[in-house]
Amino acid sequence: MAGGISGYASSLALQLGSAAGMRGKSRVLKLVGRSRTQSARNGDSPALAIPMRELGGEDLWVRPGTSDLRNACYYYRDSLHLPPPEVAGSELRAILELGTNMGAALTALAIRYPGATVVGVEPDPGNATVARRNLERFGGRARLVEAGVWDVDADLVVDTSSPHGAHGFSVRVRSPSDPAEMAGVAALSIDSLLEESFPQGVDYAHISIEGTEPRVLAAGAGWAPRVRSLRIEAHPAFSYPASECVSQLEALGYRAWPDPRFPDKWVLAVRC
Repeated sequence: MAGGISGYASSLALQLGSAAGMRGKSRVLKLVGRSRTQSARNGDSPALAIPMRELGGEDLWVRPGTSDLRNACYYYRDSLHLPPPEVAGSELRAILELGTNMGAALTALAIRYPGATVVGVEPDPGNATVARRNLERFGGRARLVEAGVWDVDADLVVDTSSPHGAHGFSVRVRSPSDPAEMAGVAALSIDSLLEESFPQGVDYAHISIEGTEPRVLAAGAGWAPRVRSLRIEAHPAFSYPASECVSQLEALGYRAWPDPRFPDKWVLAVRC
């Protein structure tokens, strides 16, 4: 019990510290209050706007009863949305995110790089709804593609059985045991995404697709030369350690290494 209380207090302190000004902190407390009485899933609870320090005081829309704000705060605190240091200071013009969720990382990237066109990909309808709301401030230079990511273009299903909540959804091939009413989702290869949105290539790709990474990287011979740098989340829980991710990226012509701060969780890469 004591550990649970301590963890809750630490999480709340992080969220309050990440919010901008008194308005932001009061909104965090409002969100916490609503979260105690609401169970939000697939966007069925109204989102709240929280001014965030990482966004220069601009709002981030998050849902009560979800991990939206908590995960955004961890991303911002630990700079998990940023590209490798070798390119972070560059003037990035094209940014692709695979696994956008509710848009916390892509929103911060669009603010940090005001000259960039940003495109996110997210298969879950509830997450996509909030992500679009977060990205609409950027007008035509931001777009969300509601789709999964796979090694080839395919029709898949969204698996919501993950214990990680709204930030743990994955896509997979439909199985015979799936109920007929289980919604399907279109999935696109990175090659198709680049052809549609960035035919000239991208400066930075942020990838967190819940265990689909090895499949996508294994099919990367076509797209890899057109992606200048990457940050990829490894998933030891899905039997995909950072060492395997590094090996796959090196085979595709990248210089790749585990993030020194989170060596079992994140991998960085730049074109050789």
